[in-house]
Amino acid sequence: MAGRRTAIVILVVLVLIAATVGYGVIAVDRPQIESVDNEWGTVTADRTEVETQIDVDNPLLLRVGDATANVSYTISANDIVLASEQNNRVRLAGGESTVSVSTMIDNDQLPAWWASHINENETTEVRIEPDVTVDYAGLRLPADRWTHDRTVETDLLEPLQTNRSQQIQASDRTLFVVEETDAQWGNATTNSTPIQAEATVTNPTDIRVPITEIGYTIRLNDIVVGDGIAAEQAVIEPNSTRSIEATAAMDTAALDEWWVTHLQNDETSTLSVEFTATLEYAGIQREVPLDVLSYDRTFETDILDEHSREAFAAGSPTPPANDARS
Repeated sequence: MAGRRTAIVILVVLVLIAATVGYGVIAVDRPQIESVDNEWGTVTADRTEVETQIDVDNPLLLRVGDATANVSYTISANDIVLASEQNNRVRLAGGESTVSVSTMIDNDQLPAWWASHINENETTEVRIEPDVTVDYAGLRLPADRWTHDRTVETDLLEPLQTNRSQQIQASDRTLFVVEETDAQWGNATTNSTPIQAEATVTNPTDIRVPITEIGYTIRLNDIVVGDGIAAEQAVIEPNSTRSIEATAAMDTAALDEWWVTHLQNDETSTLSVEFTATLEYAGIQREVPLDVLSYDRTFETDILDEHSREAFAAGSPTPPANDARS
C-alpha cells in the first residue's frame, strides 16, 4: 500500500514538472536588478539623452527559450520628473542579462528644476527608479523594487558673504571703501532667479560720492544668463558709512544653452558675476569695476553619479544617498 502511494506521489511530481517545463521555467525567486550604469548621451538645446545599462539576474531553474521584460525608468529631481521612459518586450537571454534603456529629458523642465534647487537652499534630491517585469510564456515576475537616491548641493553665493575690505578708486584716488558684503537668493521662478546683494561702504573723503547706477552681468560658462541695472541713485555722504543694496537676476528660462556646456564639461561650470558702479565725481561720470562684489565660482554636480557605479551594486535594493558639493 505504501509503495502504491509513493508511486502516485512520484507520478504527480513528474506531471507537475512536465507541466512547468511546458512553460519553460521553474521560478525560485523574483528577478533582481543587480546594478545600474548611467551616462549622458546626445545633448542638444531641446533634449538630453540618458543612456542606461541595467543588469538583471533572472533566477530560473529551467529555461526553454528566452524571456522578455517590460522596463520602465524614471529620473526625478526634487520631485520634478525630468525623464520617464518605458520599453516593452525587451529580450532577456540567459540568467543574467543587460537591458539598455535610452531616456530623454525635455530641457524645458530644467528651469523648474533650477528654481527648486535654489529655493531648497541649493539642494537637489535626485531619485533614479528603474523597474523591470520579466514575462515568460504569460508568467509575469516583477523584480524587487530598486531606487537610487542622491543629494546634490552647491554654494554659489559664498564668495559674496565676506568681510573682506577693498578700496574703490578712480584716477588713483580712493572714492569709498567696501567694508563687507552679503548676498542671498530671492524667490526663484521658472523665469527669473534673483540675487539680493548688500554692501557696507564707507566714504573716507570730504566729498559726497553720488552713485548713478550699479550694473551687473552674470555668466555661466561664458554664456550671459543675466545683465542689467542692479541699483540706482545712491549717495555716500562725506565721512560716513551706509549700506547699499543691489538686486541682480538670472534669466532662468535661458539656462538650456548653459546646460549643454555643463554636460559637455563633465558636469562642471563656472558662475561669473560682475558688478560695476557708475559714479558722478567732480561733475564727471565714470564707470568703475566693483571687484569686491565680482567673482568666479566653479561647481560640479554629478547628477547621475557616473563616477560611483559601485554605489549601484547589488546588496541593497535602495543604495544610500551620496552628496555632491561645489
